[in-house]
Order: sequence, then C-alpha cells, then structure tokens
Amino acid sequence: MKFLLVTDLDNTLVGDDEATQIFNQRLQSMRSQICLVYATGRSQASTGELIAQKQLLAPDYLIAGVGSEIYRDGTQDLDWAQYLSQNWDKMAIASLAQQFKQLKPQPPQAQNPWKSSYCLEPAAENSSIVQALQQKLTASGLAGQIIFSSNRDVDILPKTSNKGNALTYLQKRLQIPSELTLVCGDSGNDISMFEQDVRGVIVANSKSELLAWHRECGSKNHYLAASACAWGIMEGMAYFGEF
Repeated sequence: MKFLLVTDLDNTLVGDDEATQIFNQRLQSMRSQICLVYATGRSQASTGELIAQKQLLAPDYLIAGVGSEIYRDGTQDLDWAQYLSQNWDKMAIASLAQQFKQLKPQPPQAQNPWKSSYCLEPAAENSSIVQALQQKLTASGLAGQIIFSSNRDVDILPKTSNKGNALTYLQKRLQIPSELTLVCGDSGNDISMFEQDVRGVIVANSKSELLAWHRECGSKNHYLAASACAWGIMEGMAYFGEF
C-alpha cells in the first residue's frame, strides 16, 4: 500500500529553492511508494505555473482553492464538485460579504464556483471583522464557512469544503489509512488538515494562527519542525520514520 503525502506549497514545499530541490530528489527515489498530493490555496492554473517554475514533481492529485477543487492529471473530480454544490449559494454569500467594506474581492482568477475569496484591508482589527462576518454568516443560515489565513486572506467555502475534508475524501477514495498519511503546512488554511486523524508536520516558518492552534490543540501526531519550508518537511518525515 502506498504512503499518502499531502503538502501545502507556498512557504511549505516552496520557499527555499535548495530545500525544494533536495526534497524532490529524495522523493523521486521513493516515488513509486508515495501518493503525492499538493494542497494549496492557489487555483489549478496558478499551481501549474508554480510547478513549472520551481520544477516540482507532478502530483498524483491536486487539492486546489483551499479544498474547493480536486484534480487528477488536470481533470476535475466532478463527484467532489457535486458534493460541495449541495446547499451552496455563492451569490448570497457574496452579497453578505459586500456589507463589509474592509473585504476587497481577490482577482477573478482566485475565485471559483465553490469559493469566494477576499483580502482584508487594512491589517488592523482583522480578527474582529472576521468574527462579525462569521456571526452574520451563522445568522443567515447559509451553509458556508470562513477560512482566515496569513492575517489577510478570507476564503468563504461550502461548509463541507476545506483542505482537511478534501484530504479525507481522497483517503477514502484511495483506501489509504490514517497511519499511512502525513500532512505538511504553514498557515491557517492548513489547520483543517491537522484536525484530521493523521500525522502532521508544521514547518518552523509557520504563521501565527497555525502556531497558536498547535499550542492549544496539538498532539503527539503533530511535529513542529525546527527548520523552515521543505527542510522542515524532511525533518518531520525523518521524525516519523518515513525518510
């Protein structure tokens, strides 16, 4: 049975070119034993550009748009798309978000049918604005959730969607158990992966929201690396005996 490795891209696998290159070489030698999944906030197109630019290994699966889309060999998983579409009203979500003038829509290429993405401006009092948005969303009865990361990015997704739920969906589809699964990340939009019953590596350069989550909720399944980016992934894989 294959080992399932799920990693975020920006500031996790990518961020230190030397580390990324060494990691790729080591992974290439084990490639037949590993099912490699990239889980990113980026769109599929943007991820493709990054893979080419940084000469990353081609993944077996791509979890894009913070879990709102799943691809295999460039083909979208329509079962996942259908599942997320249930009770999802993007137009109503967008009109709710428009009530907050601090929320600026991200560019069209950052949006998709199952994700409304915003930047929070200015950086001050971000958490209170996110809380107010969450209260309005809950009161409205709309089946959405807010994922806040990097003290700036606000993604509103279907309740059923996030990186963690997408990961669990792939585990079931591939029939790979939790003890053969490792997740790696650095920010708030990775928390849902660490909340699953899997082992996880939190890289040293992680954002404050993930480090705070680790302090409060971390377990023996979670390894906080002393090294940044892909160095941290390698350190964590060695810790868990996978390298």
